[in-house]
This record gives sequence, C-alpha cells and structure tokens, in this order.
Amino acid sequence: MRRSVWVALLLAIGCLVAQALDFESFLAEVKKTGVAIQQIDEAVVWAGPYGGMIKPFGPLAGKKIGILAACDFSDWQAYYLAAYIGEFGGTPQFILNNNHLWKVSRYLFGSGTPVEPTGKWGLTLTAGMSGMGYIGTRVLPPVLLKEGAGHVANLPVANPNDYDALIILGGWSGDILYADDIAIDFIKKVVDRKIPIAAIGEGILPLIKLGVVNGRKATGNVFVSYMLRQVADFLNEPVVVDGNLITARDTVDVPALLRALCKVFDPTFVDVHKDILKGKRIMVMIADDFEDVEMCVPVLEFIYRGAEIVIGLFEPYVRTRPGLVGLDVRIGNFGVTVPLQEIPSAYYRLIKEEDLKMSDFDLLLIPGAMNPLHLVLHADFLREAYAAGKVIAAICHGPIPVAAADLVKGRVITGWLASEHAVEIMGGRFMPELAAAIDGRIVTGRTPPEAPEFIDACTAALLKF
Repeated sequence: MRRSVWVALLLAIGCLVAQALDFESFLAEVKKTGVAIQQIDEAVVWAGPYGGMIKPFGPLAGKKIGILAACDFSDWQAYYLAAYIGEFGGTPQFILNNNHLWKVSRYLFGSGTPVEPTGKWGLTLTAGMSGMGYIGTRVLPPVLLKEGAGHVANLPVANPNDYDALIILGGWSGDILYADDIAIDFIKKVVDRKIPIAAIGEGILPLIKLGVVNGRKATGNVFVSYMLRQVADFLNEPVVVDGNLITARDTVDVPALLRALCKVFDPTFVDVHKDILKGKRIMVMIADDFEDVEMCVPVLEFIYRGAEIVIGLFEPYVRTRPGLVGLDVRIGNFGVTVPLQEIPSAYYRLIKEEDLKMSDFDLLLIPGAMNPLHLVLHADFLREAYAAGKVIAAICHGPIPVAAADLVKGRVITGWLASEHAVEIMGGRFMPELAAAIDGRIVTGRTPPEAPEFIDACTAALLKF
C-alpha cells in the first residue's frame, strides 16, 4: 500500500476513534502522554511529576518550538501555544522582538522605558509567577532578538539554528516584525533551514515579505488574504499545510494549527480531540478579574473539541477597574476582556445570569484569580446547577464558591493554596499536589499550568455524565 494511502487511512480511523471514545478509553489516550491518572477512593485524579509540565511523549517530543512575538502579539495565541505545545511533547520558547518597542503603550515595572514586547491586552512573556502569565512551567525562559536592557538584560539572544520549528504569532505583532530588519533576518535564517514554519493571521506578513508563500497553498485573515490571493494559492480554510509551511486564518484556529504541526512531524499522528464534545454545552462563569489563561485556553480548546460555548455574566461584588463602572465589560487579571475581542461572536453566546437556563449548559466552568471570590455571591446558582445534574468544574481559586455552595463535602478537591480552608472547613479533602481531579460531578484543577489537565478532566466528566 502506498505511504500516502496508508497515512490517509490512519487519519480516517483516528477521526472515528475520537468520535467513539468514552470515559475509560479517553483516559487511556490521555495516559499515553506520560501523565499519571490514578484512583483515590471514588475520585479519578491526575498525579505524578508531569502535571502542569511538558509531557515526555507525543509527536513533538524532543522538538524545540520557537514562538516569535513582537509588540501587540495575540495574548490568546500565546496562552494557548504555551499551554498545549508541551501536551504533545514539544518544548516551546518565546522569542521576543525587543528591537522595535514603540508600540508598547503600557510601560512596565516602573522603568518608564519599555524593554520587551507586550500583548494586545497587556500580557508580558517574562513577568509573573514563573513568567508567561503564571504558566511559565510549560515553556523555556524567553530569548531576545538582540541584547536586552533593564529586567531582560540577562536573557540570551536567540539562535535561529536552535529550533525544530518556528511559529509566528498574529495580532499586530506581524506588522512590527514586517518592518524590522533584525526580525526579518532572523526569520530568513530559519526559513533557509527548511524546517516547519507556521504563522497565524497577521503573523503571515513577514512570510509575504520574504516570498515564502509565493505560489504555495496558504490561508489567512482579512489583513493578509487580499495579498495572498495575488501571490499564493489562497484557500479560505482554517488551516492550510503546504509542505513545511503551515498557515492559520486566525486565533480560533490555533488548536488546529498545532495539530497540523504535529502531523508534519509525525504523519501517523491521530488526533483524538477534534469534535469529541460535539453536542455538549459549556458555560464559563464570569463575574470580574478572572485568570486570563484559565478562560482563554479552555475556550479555544473546547471550541476545537466541538463544544458549544456560553459565557455566563454574573454581577461582581465590585468592579476591579473603576473606569468600567457602568459598562458591561469584564476584564481578566492580565487584561483579556469579555466580550471576547479575539473570538468571533459566532463561536460563543453571552448570557446574563438572569437569562441563563439550566438547559443552556451541561458543564459549568469557573476560571480562577479573583473571579471566584465574586462568585461566592452566586452560590445559590451553583447549588441549583448541581441539583439539575450539571458538572461543576473549577480551577485555581475556583473551589472557593463551590465550597460556599456546600458542594465539596467528602470530595477530593485540588486548587490554588488559597482554597484550602474554604474546602476543608466545608468538609472537602484538599489535595493541592494533584493537577486535576474528578470526584462525582465535581471537577477541579490546580493552577494555570494545569489548564490542559483540567480540560481533559472536564472532557472525561462530560463523556461520563
């Protein structure tokens, strides 16, 4: 049998496998990454050394993946790739364009002079708990395009020969890179090595400048598609692969781009996630000051897994940013907003608490940071949802309102350390050493680095209940 036919057959079988997975078979697939899944009494838990870390097995195992970011890069794309490249065994590293910083409008760390690029909504790739918006355990320390100053002076300069693949982030970052000779020279050196090159939306601009897309199949968003129609074989599809060139239309397509990269490295790769949750509905419970990564990464991955997304808007105790008083905008810890500016409204519904019906969702998801403290005021809604047979999922500080709703008694619960007394006083068994846990219809995740394990735990629970 010809190799191409054999690969196509494997991929077709993979699609059927994904659609047929149940609770037990899905967990068996998850274990193949190297993470340990164990039983504690009635609870199923994610344990061992690989929770929140790069996994030892997968199509990207042993591969170092560079992620190139300039000013106003897409926060959503950065969060997702930092969280999920390691789930397939890859080792991601952000490459920061510190040459052109004129677009940094949020001067950081009181220096008065920007020394690193920030995302569209304010994300920094160096600061915070272990860096990368609290998810630094899944990425290597960042590198720079030239010698740095200030708090990044100790970071090394990137070597274009160090990477097995390069991903160029979208957002206005692509425009900055396009006009930067140092960045273009770096990208050209990587391109000349013939390794896989991926770009998202506006991140395709440098590849247009270098002629990489000329005559090749490619996709892109409205900011690049009119040019691609002239110089490339443009296909209006979410992700297009042409040899070692991978292009994605926009942010919502990043999960598919990552799977495409997996298939470039390993043509026999079988994706068990695509549409596995088709027909399921997930409601993300938002008041204010949520943890960005714990909202962004689940939303993107659950869309890819086929779930319908609802953002439930609940009244906060106070508005974290007083300038938003009177406006129906909710802001995360690092600046991402609800409504979701990077995700088209066709992919989710916004519903206020008073208009929410129990039929609108199968799983209720509580992102962390200070958002859960506001949601203590809405414990009655949590009790009602649980009584209606819904799965209640909470990460980081998320167990706090679940405890306030008296839903943790006798259950194994993980989460951020600040949840400990709320859980234990209300009769739960707090085990912060676990990455994720399913105990009945209560699902919990530890902290931002464990977002992928938490997502898998939510998926497994939806397949079971």
